[in-house]
Amino acid sequence: VSTQSTGTPIFPPRISQRSILFLSDNTISAAVVLFTMVVIQNTHAEEAKLEDKVVKTTWKIDEVLENMGSIGKFQFRLVIIASILSVIGAWRILFDLFGANNVFDWSCTPEGIIAGCVYTEGKMPCAIDANVELEDTSGELGVDNFWKFNDDVVGHSIRSSMKLPCSENWKFSFASSIYFIGAFFGVWMFGSLSDTIGRRMTCMISLGFCIVQAWIIPFFNNISIYLACRFVDGAAFGGFFLIAFVLDVEYAPPQYRNRVGTAFHFMTSVGMASVAIWGVIFKEWKWYAMALAIPPTIMLPICYFFLPESARYYLGKGEDEEALKMLKKVAEINGKKLPENCQLFEEVDKKTSFKETIAKLKNGLLLRSGLINMFGWFMTSLVYYMLWFSAKSLAGDIYINAAILGLAELPGRIVAYVLMEKIGRKYTFMSSIALGCVCMFVSIYDNATCRKIMYCIGKGVSGALWAVIYLYSSEMYPTKIRNLGSGIGSAAARVAALIAPFIGDWIEISPVWPYIIVGALAVICCGTFLFVPETSGKDLPQTLEEFEKLFDNEKKKNEEDNL
Repeated sequence: VSTQSTGTPIFPPRISQRSILFLSDNTISAAVVLFTMVVIQNTHAEEAKLEDKVVKTTWKIDEVLENMGSIGKFQFRLVIIASILSVIGAWRILFDLFGANNVFDWSCTPEGIIAGCVYTEGKMPCAIDANVELEDTSGELGVDNFWKFNDDVVGHSIRSSMKLPCSENWKFSFASSIYFIGAFFGVWMFGSLSDTIGRRMTCMISLGFCIVQAWIIPFFNNISIYLACRFVDGAAFGGFFLIAFVLDVEYAPPQYRNRVGTAFHFMTSVGMASVAIWGVIFKEWKWYAMALAIPPTIMLPICYFFLPESARYYLGKGEDEEALKMLKKVAEINGKKLPENCQLFEEVDKKTSFKETIAKLKNGLLLRSGLINMFGWFMTSLVYYMLWFSAKSLAGDIYINAAILGLAELPGRIVAYVLMEKIGRKYTFMSSIALGCVCMFVSIYDNATCRKIMYCIGKGVSGALWAVIYLYSSEMYPTKIRNLGSGIGSAAARVAALIAPFIGDWIEISPVWPYIIVGALAVICCGTFLFVPETSGKDLPQTLEEFEKLFDNEKKKNEEDNL
């Protein structure tokens, strides 16, 4: 707008002063509106940034572990502790192999020869019917009266040092069975206890039981005390062995669980093979027993100072602060740092008691998967111990054979690791148990070379089965009942271990039908595993709802594959 000397404003044609005022008012209003919109937009952007910040500092446990570099010093230390406990567990299982082995260096006494004692090379005195009858008719103890063990081997075995009549010789063989009976109760008791009071404390309690009985055995030359100790030994094994594995897996992110589980079972096979070294070094069974009592004694204080509690256990109990403290400790050991305001956002059944969780077995999926899981454990153990009993055909030195049998499982562990990475847990299990059945069927043929080859392959297969079923069970169940779920499966395996010796006796009578029946059961087992989900690469379920999602996702995947 310009003015002349008269001061009258000059407007463009057809634009009045009122129009200018109108336009000016609307321009101001538009500017106010635009300013307001910019402020609101900036506010929303700040809120969005704030929300993004909250998301980045709120994690699941698996995400926290991955953020810390997945496998660090903390996990390596835990793997070492768990592996040592795995080796100790293997040594305890095979204690009877050299502690109560057969002793064939014996001879009939002069009085025994007169009375009718019979010596047969390669047989124990009470394995000969004439000697059993001689002891029964005379009413006297056969050992030292009618026969005696050579002085240089008397202390080599419990069988030769504990002087029992032939009528009670079955107690020596029963020692292995009572060990598995103890393990049957131990996995239930300690599995439930670990889900209630924690993994760490339960592991140390069970290890304490193992230590006590291990030191009692060599100082009491009594068969009843020995059997009682073997029962406690089995129960303790059902505690620290299974808990060490579960704790090991719970601190491993999904992509590393297979490696951690394979390392654990690899060391179990090493323990199976290395127990022969103890037998070679310590010929006297009492020194042998004391030597095997030392490792668990050393491990107890190590576990006290270095074995961590499970962060998932704390989270499952609703103790979020304790879980976060554990994760901060993991980060510190691994040389990492968690965000200042890091929070765990996984939904957990905080208000659900342990009994209420068990009551939810009625939901069907948990019950169905539990039964299938038990069946898988049962068949794993049955195939393993049937192959073990077929080792009667193997000739040679007992120490060399024991080392070979343990080492034969190592290739199976490695193959299982590769297959679990490629085709998943359940299909690896199904293919392994099918191959185990093939080995059993082929071993029916009376050919020594063929039988030994099939036996070694079968031992590798059985090693793979154990590696898969342990890992699969620990990945499938929610935190609150994870140890109990694995414990129930392990209990089913102990039942199979008790049945296997009787099947072995049946094989001597009928070498066909036992294999056919077990083979048929294995086929059924393979079929049932089609109804459980794959767990490879999945987060460990914290709640029953997350457990059910495993089945839902598996169902959706199958439907998509069918399309």
